[in-house]
Amino acid sequence: MCWSMEATVAMVATGTVATAVTIRRREPPAIPLVLGWFTLMEALQVAGHATVGQCAAPANQATALLSYLHIAFQPFFINAFALCLVPATVRRGVRMAVWIACGASAAVMLLQAYPFAWAGACRAGTVLCGPGPCVVPGEWHIGWSIPRNDMLAMVSDLPIIANGFPTYIATAFLLPLLYGAWRFVLFHALVGPGLASMLTATANEMPAIWCLFSIGIILASLSRPIRAGLETRSWFLWPASWRA
Repeated sequence: MCWSMEATVAMVATGTVATAVTIRRREPPAIPLVLGWFTLMEALQVAGHATVGQCAAPANQATALLSYLHIAFQPFFINAFALCLVPATVRRGVRMAVWIACGASAAVMLLQAYPFAWAGACRAGTVLCGPGPCVVPGEWHIGWSIPRNDMLAMVSDLPIIANGFPTYIATAFLLPLLYGAWRFVLFHALVGPGLASMLTATANEMPAIWCLFSIGIILASLSRPIRAGLETRSWFLWPASWRA
């Protein structure tokens, strides 16, 4: 691995400072909330570095499972940020449906982590799949192994959402696209899965690298010009009453 614990600690420090700055600047509550959530993931990665590869260690297993839980609830925070980038009329019109969709996705992902006999085990080589909860070494970062089931095997093979977690892709990318945050979706896709897929071919490591590049969201949050560039002022799916 090339990425060190020290570098991850620096990411935690950066995220903590960014959160404090946005609170001090009285940014919308969603902004520091999102920054704090992704800073928590970096803190979990620090804990992962401390026990990486020690799959029998309780701390290692707990860190892997907590990281999975963090991922399961990420769509809430991704959409909280995305909703800040559309007009208030749009935000009011869609937020209840957005939170319901994110809650449903989290519930499905929690069910995916339970070893249902009827669902079978996940297929080796798919995202986060492994024989037991463990923080594992990757090509240059850490990765997570989760003994998840294969209950969504049929839809996981569909184009675009073929990653083992179709509800995550739907709520983190397709949902913001539907309500008009298309600039953010493009930005998120490039600095998240786009960069991660170029930096590793390991399915267990890719989500950890993806989370690492939450620095992109930090930059967008701290820089008002960048955030303004991600805002959407018109979208063809908005009803006329939302465009006022």
